[in-house]
Amino acid sequence: MPRATDAIDSADAAAGRLLQAERSLRASELRLRQVLDESKAVVFWKDLDGRYLFVNREFCRLVGKLPDQVIGRSDVDVMPGEVAARLRANDGQVVQSKQTITFEEQVVFGGRLRTYLVDKFPLLDASGSPYAVCGIATDITIRKRVEEALQGASLAVSGAGGGSIFQALARYLATIIGSDWIFIAVRDSERSHCMRVLALWRDGELAENFDYDLRGTPCATVIGQQFRIYPQDLRQVFPLDTDFARLGMESYAGYPLADTRGEPLGLIAAVSRRPIADPGFVESVMKIFAVRAAAELERDRMDGALRASEACYRATVEAALDCIITMDEDGLIRGFNPAAEACFGHRSAAVIGRSLAETLIPARFRDAHQAGMGRLLATGEGHFIGRRVEVVAARADGSEFPAELAIAVAEGSEGRLFVGYLRDITAAKRAAEESARLEAQLRQAQKMEAIGHLAGGIAHDFNNILTSINGYLALAEDRQAELGDVRLGRYLEQARLSAGRARDLIRQLLTFSRGQRGMPRPLALQPLVEELAHFLAPMLPTTVEFGVARPAIEACVMADPVQLEQVLMNLCINSRDAVEGQGRIRIGIEAAPPGLAVCASCRDSVDTKDHVALVVADDGAGIAPDTLERMFEPFFSTKPVGKGSGMGLATVHGIVHEHGGHILIDTAPGCGTCFRVLLPILPWAAAQLEGRETAAPTRAPTRLKGRVLLADDEDMVRAFLRELLEGWGLTVVAAADGREGWALFAADPAGFDVVLTDLTMPHLTGLELAGEIRRQSPATPVLLFSGYADGVGEEVLRAAGVGVMLPKPVEPSSLYAALTQALSPRQPG
Repeated sequence: MPRATDAIDSADAAAGRLLQAERSLRASELRLRQVLDESKAVVFWKDLDGRYLFVNREFCRLVGKLPDQVIGRSDVDVMPGEVAARLRANDGQVVQSKQTITFEEQVVFGGRLRTYLVDKFPLLDASGSPYAVCGIATDITIRKRVEEALQGASLAVSGAGGGSIFQALARYLATIIGSDWIFIAVRDSERSHCMRVLALWRDGELAENFDYDLRGTPCATVIGQQFRIYPQDLRQVFPLDTDFARLGMESYAGYPLADTRGEPLGLIAAVSRRPIADPGFVESVMKIFAVRAAAELERDRMDGALRASEACYRATVEAALDCIITMDEDGLIRGFNPAAEACFGHRSAAVIGRSLAETLIPARFRDAHQAGMGRLLATGEGHFIGRRVEVVAARADGSEFPAELAIAVAEGSEGRLFVGYLRDITAAKRAAEESARLEAQLRQAQKMEAIGHLAGGIAHDFNNILTSINGYLALAEDRQAELGDVRLGRYLEQARLSAGRARDLIRQLLTFSRGQRGMPRPLALQPLVEELAHFLAPMLPTTVEFGVARPAIEACVMADPVQLEQVLMNLCINSRDAVEGQGRIRIGIEAAPPGLAVCASCRDSVDTKDHVALVVADDGAGIAPDTLERMFEPFFSTKPVGKGSGMGLATVHGIVHEHGGHILIDTAPGCGTCFRVLLPILPWAAAQLEGRETAAPTRAPTRLKGRVLLADDEDMVRAFLRELLEGWGLTVVAAADGREGWALFAADPAGFDVVLTDLTMPHLTGLELAGEIRRQSPATPVLLFSGYADGVGEEVLRAAGVGVMLPKPVEPSSLYAALTQALSPRQPG
C-alpha cells in the first residue's frame, strides 16, 4: 500500500508538471500570437499540403476573413486561382531547398493590386525534415509605385530634348498617379503674378500651353513654399479660382520647383475631378518628378545664360575694332574675327587651320616666332604675354604693317589656346609723325608770328620815315620846278622812285605780318616783270645769266602787285638755288598751254582757256618726283637746316590760289625746271585805265584855304605834314596824340574845317577821336591815315564818321586830292 500511494503521488506530481507546462506553453503561444497580431507585416504558416495553420490579424484584414475562415483551408479557398497556384509553387521551392527564399508576390485585395515582399522559410522537425512553411510578407506597393515613377521619369527624359522633356514628365506623371491634369509652370519674373505653363497634359493628351494669374489659385500656396495637397473640396477651399470650378476639379497637389540654391523656379501640379485617395504616394511621386523638372529648368537657364554669354562673347569679338586671333599649341589659327579679316585681307574660313606664322608673319621674322613659341610652351613665359609690344605683320597681298600685339593664354578642351589681340598702328604712327610735324610747324609758326610782329613794327616805323621822305621830296620837286634845274629834277625823280620801291617793300612786310590778303587791282604784267627784273638782277651772282623773255602777249590780271612780286621773287630765289651759282634763269609772260592741265599744288584739273602764264625757268638739276609730291607743304624744304624756312612755295601756293590761279611745273632730274603761274586774264584796256586813274600830279595845282586839326604822335611826320599843309595855304593846329587833339577840338568845335589824324596813337586812337568829333560836330570831315589802312572795315570807318582812309606812307598827291574834296564846299567860288 505505501508503494501504491507513492506511485499515485508521483503520478499526480507529473500530471501537475505537465499541466503547468501546458499552461506555460499556452501563455507563450498567446503572447506570440499577440505580438504577431500587432505586427504590420503579414505572418502565416502552412502545412506541407498548403493548409493554413496560422494567420495573424493583418493577414485576416487583407483577405477580409476571420481566422476560423482561413485556418485549415488552402490558398485556393482564400485567393484567386492564378494567384493561389503561384503561391503554391513558391512554397514548393522553399520545402525543396529547405532555405529561406524571398519572393515578390502580387495579390489583389479589395479590388486593388498590392505588391508584397515575402520571406518564406521551412519549419523543420527534430530530424531536420520540413513539416510546414512560414511566411512574413511586407507591403511594398507604394515603394514599387515609386520605383515605377522613377523609371517613368527616366523614360520621360531619356529620349526627349528641350521643351519636350516637360511634356514627357507631365504625361508620365499623369499616368502614374492617375490625374486628369498635370502641368509644369514658371513665373515670368520674381515679382510677377503671371505664370507661364511650359507643358500641359490634359485628359489623356498634350494641350496648348497658356498663361494664368497666380492670385487666388492653389498654386499661390505652393510656389516658393512647399508641397501642398488638397485631396478634395477644391472649389470650396479656393472659391476665387473660377477656372478650376468651371472645369469641375475636385482635388489638387502641387510641388514647388527650386534651383540648387533654393531659389524658386516654378511648380509642378496635378489636378483631378476625383478626390486623391493616396496623398502620401502622390507626394512621393511628385517629389521625384519635381526634382527632375527643376533640374531641367535650371539646366535650361544655365544653357540660356551660357548661350547668351557665348553670343555676347561672339558679338564682342566680332564687333571688336582690334584683331582677335586664336592659335593652338601647334601654331594653327583657330579663331579669326571680322576685324582681323578686314585688317589682313584674309577670309576667316580660308585661314582657320593654317599655320599662323606662314600666314600672318613676314618670312624674315618666322624663325624668331618659332623660337619664342618653343620657349613659351616649355616655360610658360613669353615676351608678348600680358603686355603690348610692337611687331610687324603681313597682309594677304604681302605688304607689311606695324602693329601692337598682346597675347593671353586660355585653357581649352584640347589644350592651351593663345589669344592674340592685335591693332594696326599704321595710322597711329602716321598721326604721331604728323603730330611731331605739326609741333615743329607750330614752333615755326610761332617764330614766324614773332617775326611778323617785329616786321609790322619795323614797317610802321619805316612808314612814318617814308612819309617824311616822300613829303620833303615833293616839296623839293616844287622848289626844283621854280629853279628850273633839270639835273636836280632827275636826281629827285630817282629818289622818288626809290622811295616808291621802299613803300612797296614795306607794304609787303605789312601783308606778311598780318597774314591777310592784299588789295587786288587791274594790273599789267609786263611792267611788273621788268621792274622786278631790274630789282633782282643785282642780287644774283654774275655767273648766273638772268633775263626777261620778250612778251608773247600783252596781258592784264586782277592781282595785288606786291603779292605777285612776292610770288615771282620766291620762284626766282628757288631757281637761283637750283642752278647753284652757275646757269640760266628766265622770267617772262606766255599764253597758257591749251587744254586741260593738273595743278601741281592743289592737284585739281584746270581748263587753261582765258589764262595767262607767268614763267620762271632755270636749267638747274630739276626736281625729284618725291619732292614734287611735298614741295608745296608748309615748312617742307630740301635745304639744310637754317638755310630756308620752307614757306617759299607754300606762300606761292596760297597767293596764287587766292587770285584764282594754278601752278604748272615741267621738270625732270637733270633737265631743269619751268614754273608756270596761271592767272585769269583781264582785258588789256583795264590795265590802261588803271594806269590813268592812279596817275596824279606831284604838285598841288592851286592853293587851299581852311583850318586843319592835325593829330599824329610821330614828331617827324607831324612836322612834315604841318609844313606840307601850310605850303598848300592851310592853317594847321597840331596835336601830339588823340587825347590832345580831342581837347583842342572840344575847345573850339566850329574853328576847324577838317580833321587829319593818324590811326594808331596813345591815349585815344584816331577812330575814337573821329567818333568823339562826329558826336560833337557831325558836319566836320575827318581824314584818317595809317600803315594798316586795309585792316579797318568800311562799316567801322562810316560808323566813326571817317570820310577818307589814306595809306602810309602818305602820298602828297593823294592827300591833296582828299583835302580838296573835303574842303570843296568851303573854297571860294
